[in-house]
Amino acid sequence: MERARREWGLSHFTLGFVISDGGCEGALDGTVPIVESEWPQAVEGVRAAGGDVIVSLGGGAGTELARACTSVDELADAYGRVVEAFGLRRIDLDIEGPTLEDDTANERRTQALARLQHDYTAAGRELAVQYTLPTHPYGLPDSALRLLRDARDRGLDIDLVNIMTMDYGPDFDMGETAIRAAKGLHEQLAEIWPGKSDEQLWAMEGNTPMVGVNDAVNEVFSTADATELAAFADETGIRILSYWSLGRDRPCPELGALAEECSGTAQGAGDFARILNRTSPPAPGTLRATPPAPERPSEWHADRPQAPAALPPALAVRRRLDRHRRPTASDTGG
Repeated sequence: MERARREWGLSHFTLGFVISDGGCEGALDGTVPIVESEWPQAVEGVRAAGGDVIVSLGGGAGTELARACTSVDELADAYGRVVEAFGLRRIDLDIEGPTLEDDTANERRTQALARLQHDYTAAGRELAVQYTLPTHPYGLPDSALRLLRDARDRGLDIDLVNIMTMDYGPDFDMGETAIRAAKGLHEQLAEIWPGKSDEQLWAMEGNTPMVGVNDAVNEVFSTADATELAAFADETGIRILSYWSLGRDRPCPELGALAEECSGTAQGAGDFARILNRTSPPAPGTLRATPPAPERPSEWHADRPQAPAALPPALAVRRRLDRHRRPTASDTGG
C-alpha cells in the first residue's frame, strides 16, 4: 500500500477478506485474528497520509460471518468488533456464490447490519454499508436483487452497490460489458428505490473489473477498457471505481497468462491505477475512505480472492467519485 501510495498516487484501498475463523468471529482470510495482525497499524498509516482503507467481509472463499453466527445479536457483535478493530466508518459485504443464495443468512445479515447501523447513529457515529455483488452483463441476478429489496424493507440504509464486472464466461468486450452492466444496475436500482433521482442512483454505484486476464482466461480487461470505463464513470457520476487487485497491476513475463502477481495484459506497472485514479477522492470517512476533492476519487479493489483463504489478505484499489457521503465462470460475473 505504501509503495502504491508513493509511486502510483493511490490513497484508498479495500482489504479483503474478513471471514469466519471457524466460529462467530471474524479473521483475516479466516486464519489470522485481527488483533494479532499488522493490518490495523498499516491502515492507520494510510489514514495518517490522508487516505483510507475499508475492510470487505465475505468474498469467494471461506465462510461469511452471517453463515457462521447463529443469531442476529451474535452477528451484529461480530461485525461490530471488525468495525472497532479498524476504526471503520464504512463496511463492505462481498456476497457471492453459495452465500448469495442463502436467504436465511442474508436476512440475518441485513438485520444485524441494520441494528449495528442504528446503534452507531444513536451514539452519534456513522456506519455506511455497501454491498459488492456479482453481475450479469446486463445487471444483477435475481438473488442479488432479493438481497437488496430485503435490506430496503428491513430499514438498512445501503450507501452503495458495487458490481464485480468480471468472469462472465463467454468472449466479451470487457470495457463495453462493464458499462452495459452499470447501465443495467442503474435501471434495477431505480426499481428498488424509485424515489431517488438519476444522479443519486449513479452515485449509489461502484464498478470493479478484474484487470488483465480474468479467471475465464478468454476475458481480458485491458488498459483501453479501463480508459473507457473511467470516462463513463466521469460522465454518469458512478461514485467508486475499483479493481482486482493491487498486486496484479504490473506486467507479466508473458502475455495471456492468469497470475496472482501480474495482469497478463500489455501494461506498465501501475497503469490501471493511474487510469482509474484520474481524479482525487473526497475527505476521509469510510471503510474505503475519501480524500478531499470536488471530483470523484478512485479506488482499486484488493479484496477479491483469487486464492484459497489461507493466503495473506489481498488489497484492491478504488476511486471515490464524490465527497458528499460519509463514509466461476458462468454468465454471472464476479
